[in-house]
Amino acid sequence: MDFERLDEIARGLMLGRRSHVEREVGHVYYHGVRTMRGVTELRRRVTADGSHDELLRAAALFHDCGKRLEPHERSGALLAGEFLRDALTPGELGEVTRLISRHDLRGHADDDMWVKLLQDADLIDHYGTMEIWLNIFYNAYHDIPVQDAVRFYREEYPRQAQHHRALLNFDAARRIFDEKLAFTLRFVDRLALEGAGGYALEQEPAHDCTAKKGLIGRLTPACKWSIIKLQSTLQNMHRGECSNEPDI
Repeated sequence: MDFERLDEIARGLMLGRRSHVEREVGHVYYHGVRTMRGVTELRRRVTADGSHDELLRAAALFHDCGKRLEPHERSGALLAGEFLRDALTPGELGEVTRLISRHDLRGHADDDMWVKLLQDADLIDHYGTMEIWLNIFYNAYHDIPVQDAVRFYREEYPRQAQHHRALLNFDAARRIFDEKLAFTLRFVDRLALEGAGGYALEQEPAHDCTAKKGLIGRLTPACKWSIIKLQSTLQNMHRGECSNEPDI
């Protein structure tokens, strides 16, 4: 497949569209690009059979092109069938549109492994850093303050995450999901702390040279040199002098 051509088609179809008022323009394109990479990464964790990789990638790129034309899995398959007609062989086009048409219809026993891989890659892209990104947009659009955002994560988010986790098809997808969820919960702890005006860095003893040396010891050589030079310059200014080189 010519993925440069497919990307050009995808950009023309999705990059300038706002599929949700609470998300950035082009969201479905960016989500498709991430899912395109994620679905092959997930496939490698599930099976050694890479025979469907190009078909999965093409379907992932266009899987949400029908957003706002619900049911979007059906409209997306129709749009992809029209826009990709000259870019894919009839066999490729038939399989790509089939995958798109099934990607949001989870829980059907007759779905094959390829459909399930696309379903899982699609879902887990909505978690981790991307989930935080989407919620920042949502909260900003609806003028939701940080305290209410933290409350959502504490009270409603666990149930939402549990529901979505139950929809996943593969253990590998659940492990990825769990790691993303753990990251988000750590972020929420930090958000709650700093949203209330707190600091994550533990207070260091005043005038503790050992603590300062320990901090500097963790810096890169370039950072250490900058700090030493700054300290020397400040000392010389205090003495009414100015030196271009630090006293070491």
